[in-house]
Amino acid sequence: MQVIEGQVAQMLHEEHVAVLELLSRLTGVLNRNGPGAPPEAKNPAIGQLLGQLAAAIETEIKTHFYFEETMLFPLLDANGEGEMRAMYIEDHRAIVPLGEKAAAMARAVGIQGFDPQTWAAFHPVAAEFADRLIRHAEAEEAALVPLLGEFLDSDEDDRLAQDYESMR
Repeated sequence: MQVIEGQVAQMLHEEHVAVLELLSRLTGVLNRNGPGAPPEAKNPAIGQLLGQLAAAIETEIKTHFYFEETMLFPLLDANGEGEMRAMYIEDHRAIVPLGEKAAAMARAVGIQGFDPQTWAAFHPVAAEFADRLIRHAEAEEAALVPLLGEFLDSDEDDRLAQDYESMR
């Protein structure tokens, strides 16, 4: 089990766990219902999942990425981890547009549920979004979260945690 050092690392870890749980639920629906087999129309669990997905994309994920890019990634550069920073930014640039498209599609469907056409359009976008974000969150858990304990002293960790809390 990974030991999380520092407030910022703990905050990021908790967000990774939450988004991975949400994406697990999404991929479960996608796997149970292939591109040609939409879930039952007006299924309240699907409606709830879509609302949570859209909200997470529109707020939490974008805030998470913004904080990393503006506050944490400069630390990677300063500590010789520019390749890691570049990889994460490349991930962000691919994930955000997919997420925005998935969120817009989820909001458009709303409580009406999917018909075969809207599901056929949503399925591949949501699947690619989930796949990319899962791999990204797992990569950050394996590398970025542990590095923060090395890069941040307690004062800087406190300041960044407060800054991040004010963004959320």
